[in-house]
Amino acid sequence: MDKRHLTVEDVQRFELAATPVLSPDGTRVIYERTVADTEDNGYRTHLWIAPVDGSAPARALTGIGKRNAGAAWSPDGATLAFVSNRSHGSQAWLLPLNGGEAARLTRLRRGISSLVWAPDGRTLFGLVPTPYDGNIELFDPDLSEKEAQKQFEKEDKEWTEGAKRFDRLHYKMNGMGLKPHRVPQLVAVDVTTGDVTQLTRGDMGVSAPALSPDGQTIAVISNRHANRETEQQEHQHVYLIPATGGELTLLTDKISARDVAWSPDGQYLAVVGVGEEMYRYRSATQAKLFLVTPDGSGVEDLTASFPDSLSNACGSDVHAPGDGPGAIWARDGHAILAISGREGRSEVVRLPLAHGKLSGPITAVMGGDRNVFAFDTRDGEHLVAIYGTPTDPSRVVTVHAAGPGRPRPARPLTEPIPESPVAPFPAEETRLDGDNQWLAEVELVEPEAFTYTSADDWSAQGWVIRPVGAEPGKKYPVILEIHGGPQTNYGHMMFHEMQWLAAQGYAVVYTNPRGSTSYGQEFVNAVRLHYGENDAVDVLNGLDAALARFDYLDADRVAVTGGSYGGFMTNWLVGHTQRFFAAVSQRSISNWVSFYGASDIGPTFVEHQLGVARFDTPEERETLWRMSPLAYAAHVTTPLLLVHSEEDLRCPMEQAEQFYTVIKRHGGEVALFRVPQANHDLSRNGKPKLRLARLGALHDWIESHRPQ
Repeated sequence: MDKRHLTVEDVQRFELAATPVLSPDGTRVIYERTVADTEDNGYRTHLWIAPVDGSAPARALTGIGKRNAGAAWSPDGATLAFVSNRSHGSQAWLLPLNGGEAARLTRLRRGISSLVWAPDGRTLFGLVPTPYDGNIELFDPDLSEKEAQKQFEKEDKEWTEGAKRFDRLHYKMNGMGLKPHRVPQLVAVDVTTGDVTQLTRGDMGVSAPALSPDGQTIAVISNRHANRETEQQEHQHVYLIPATGGELTLLTDKISARDVAWSPDGQYLAVVGVGEEMYRYRSATQAKLFLVTPDGSGVEDLTASFPDSLSNACGSDVHAPGDGPGAIWARDGHAILAISGREGRSEVVRLPLAHGKLSGPITAVMGGDRNVFAFDTRDGEHLVAIYGTPTDPSRVVTVHAAGPGRPRPARPLTEPIPESPVAPFPAEETRLDGDNQWLAEVELVEPEAFTYTSADDWSAQGWVIRPVGAEPGKKYPVILEIHGGPQTNYGHMMFHEMQWLAAQGYAVVYTNPRGSTSYGQEFVNAVRLHYGENDAVDVLNGLDAALARFDYLDADRVAVTGGSYGGFMTNWLVGHTQRFFAAVSQRSISNWVSFYGASDIGPTFVEHQLGVARFDTPEERETLWRMSPLAYAAHVTTPLLLVHSEEDLRCPMEQAEQFYTVIKRHGGEVALFRVPQANHDLSRNGKPKLRLARLGALHDWIESHRPQ
């Protein structure tokens, strides 16, 4: 039977897995599964369970509510705690796994997240949004769901329509809007009674709670520094607090942390974060792994000679919500496993340990040409992992990752990136989910990887997706895609947008210019202070390399698009070259001067990425203006569509409006496509109908300007 072409509506059909959590005995796994809800124009996330040996198909554990997530097994494996919005907002629920219905445990007015069990199974710890220097807020125990919903609606209306006073630098956040005057604080919940005890207070919140194996101490991450407003990223330190409450004790000020995990014997804490190198590389600093003793006296950098980051920044528009796992200890304490990016791949690496130090090389134990974005393990060898490929967004599998693993030696930037495909390893796996079987009926295209030499003789990497049904000897129009970040990367992961454009008869070229992750610290840092310089050279050199190598690409018919940093680069390119027949700039940046004060991350992002802390001198203002595409708007002759979400607080709407107005005033061909009820994440998790509208606008603009 002939396969059909991918459609724009197919973006609503994907079933996306995330966040696997193994049972204490390692025989079962629970994971989150997200699907679009076309009737409600939103999404539904439910918990699924499967035996890790694949002896039975995965089945749904939850079916009520729109979001069920944050699964946490009780120590005896008999009860599941999770967060659900099925009643009274986002509350903690308990589900007996031997049969029975889930019961709501908490009645917290602002909800709860990040559930962690005490070893005795009597207490759950979690994070609760709490008023500055205040106490947690509870619903009346007799309040019905209908009454609770009325209270939510009343409070939302009062907040939306009321005047607001802010006295903090970071008072808004993309996806959240204007921040209510609350921060997350640590609480303890009695599993029997539901009684809640607040453990931390203050005007600064805490995150990433991790409980010691003996249940006596909790590690959290918080910024308590005197300069926390202006040095938000530099001082995310680990603090310890007794599980019964008390004063926070600083573990170490040598690490700005992102995740923390106790060793099984409680003798060490594994901290994923950055050290003093952050003051050199700022927000482009690669994540490292440190071992710290509980008294803070010993700090060991396990990754001092490891060339890659312990993080995954591979992009996709078909990816379930949820963060990566951080560092996971093997239960014998002799290894730590984490996810690390390398040349467009995201793999699981193992750090062997003995007496608080590395006992061997750091090696990749699961990987290949794919994107492993979540996993869990008990023994450090048997893994349940979730990964995506260029033609399948998520698979839940079990693998046995024993053996020494594959080395990750440093590669000089001028040494060519290997082009040979890397087969998935381990070669054997057991699939646990049955999702996205409908893709078997669709004709998808496996991207072709290529490498090229760019500025400074650095080696760079890209991919080309051939048009569906391409005929030998025929040339096809090209769309050049540019990723956001800039500290992210394209890789061996599916993009519905690209596959759909290929189904419409376009070839798609996408590359990782300097500033991209997965190529080492010097490469990812190279864009800082140099926006619009060699990063732009890398983008154009990558396009030229693809045009020279793949004879089905039509050099006379090339369009360009990109979002966020990719939108900045699209704006930059159309102000400096006329080689594109059309351009679509999405959630873009045009003016760094106004971005500084209007973006939710403006001051810190501009300081870290462009080197301007306060722009209170003519030289600093000139630096920002020189790097702003708006300064070159009068030179734009390429037909340009600006796609922008009206609730985007990362790259605010005014960025598109300024570029649109100046080009329009100079008589250029430009259009503005405004998307209501959407933020910076529209292409990834915006309302399904609005995602369809965005894709339609992108294609229609390029198609209507395509030379025949």
